[in-house]
Amino acid sequence: MRFKKLRHSLRRFLRKNSGVKIALFFICVILLSSCVVFLIERNHNDGFVSFFDSFWWTIVTISTVGYGDRLPASVHGRLVAVVIIFFGVAMMGTVTGRIASFLMERQMKEEQGLLDYRHLKRHFLICGWKREMNHILHEVLKSNNRFDPTEVVLINKAPTEEINALRSEERFSGIKFINGDFIEERDLVRAGVKGAAKALVLADYLTKGDLQQIDSKTVMAVMSIKNLNKKAYVCAELLDTKFEKYLKLSQCDEVLLSRRFSRSMLASASAGTGLSHVIRTLIAEDTGAQITTLHFPDSFIGKEYGTLADYYRDKQHSLLIGLLENTGNLVSRKREALREAQKNPDISKLIPDLRSVKNLTANDPVINPRHDYLIKKYSRGIVITGTTIECTGRQPA
Repeated sequence: MRFKKLRHSLRRFLRKNSGVKIALFFICVILLSSCVVFLIERNHNDGFVSFFDSFWWTIVTISTVGYGDRLPASVHGRLVAVVIIFFGVAMMGTVTGRIASFLMERQMKEEQGLLDYRHLKRHFLICGWKREMNHILHEVLKSNNRFDPTEVVLINKAPTEEINALRSEERFSGIKFINGDFIEERDLVRAGVKGAAKALVLADYLTKGDLQQIDSKTVMAVMSIKNLNKKAYVCAELLDTKFEKYLKLSQCDEVLLSRRFSRSMLASASAGTGLSHVIRTLIAEDTGAQITTLHFPDSFIGKEYGTLADYYRDKQHSLLIGLLENTGNLVSRKREALREAQKNPDISKLIPDLRSVKNLTANDPVINPRHDYLIKKYSRGIVITGTTIECTGRQPA
């Protein structure tokens, strides 16, 4: 009974793996040919003293190399050799054909976005498609320079020719592509979402419908990603502010309200405040001055904000304008805050502590606090570095 089950399992395995079946067939032919030649030649041919001699000759002959160090002397042996030579030509053709077919099939699947990247770890997942995607990708990779293009996976429904045009650029060489819907779990799994370190969800240009449908898809994508990988740092682009609360409920780590930002800049420019020039100067990389967030030594945690401002001014020659609190993965921050709150033996303080944990906001900016404001754990300094004077050659008045 056990033998029948084993035989059935073996047949099913061979039926699903044709390559293994062909390999076993070749091995059987080689061993059988070696046995026949050895039995025919061993009594009157010094070149076939042992079975290994005939096995060596069979391998050399069937691979079409033919060293000539051993040759069958009998008619029957030479007839077997003719059969082996023809079989070797057919075998080599089959093997090289299957290899070429495998490589061609893999290349076609890669171009069409049909490969599976679920084995990837600590990579960057980018969901959605935008106009001028090459410029967006260039800026994203420049800002995330710890990621190599080979560690980036795109998942969208863009036409194959556009993806090929994008990947033909040298700066995007090796970038991976999944042709799929980034709200579908099976497509996200193929893109390796469970091992991703970071995910960016764009307001998808290819989504048909109005702004609400585009933002709804963004929210569903964030929920799916967080459901499959709670440790991933997820940032998303929204077009309508009313969907922001849903992203916060989905534990999205960072939200960009792109249209609202554009409207604010237009309004500021129309008022003649010059703020649009200030923002452009601070976020561009070629102006000398730049606004960014920086880690600081853990020794400043629990100390006053004024001491950190002095540190950046005196040691880093930078201007501290605020703190970014609750940085990193929001789920991890809430879990740790919950554990700390549960350690409090005072029941009267437990409810307020739990409420504060629930209301934690990821990447919460605190701008220009008082000098005696205490620095919390998992904060970064919001810092203006550099100067535009050195960049533009202007002299101070």
